Amino acid sequence: MKIVRSQEIAEIGVSHNEEIKKKVLLEKGTIPQLMNFSSAVFKPGQFVETHNHPTMYEVFYILKGRAEFIVNQEKVILEVGDCITIDQGEWHSQSNPYTENVEWVYFGIATD
Repeated sequence: MKIVRSQEIAEIGVSHNEEIKKKVLLEKGTIPQLMNFSSAVFKPGQFVETHNHPTMYEVFYILKGRAEFIVNQEKVILEVGDCITIDQGEWHSQSNPYTENVEWVYFGIATD
């Protein structure tokens, strides 16, 4: 058993934009194939540029606010309670063009 108390975890910048902060709840290697399990807050105007992960699935679950995802050039707006899975190799970006913070939890699963 492992208990993680998020209030005790330091925030760090996400790899695609250091200004966006996340808390890594479970690190790579904690569970086989798990790349991370994290929470993040995107402030209004923040974004992550288009990128892909050739050997990783990502799953995002919206806890607060709204976010704009673009996956393979298709724009989707996600709101509280929505969950999106990004398949390995899919080109994607995320942004918060709204006036309030968006918060989500997300994880990555390696395929290699």
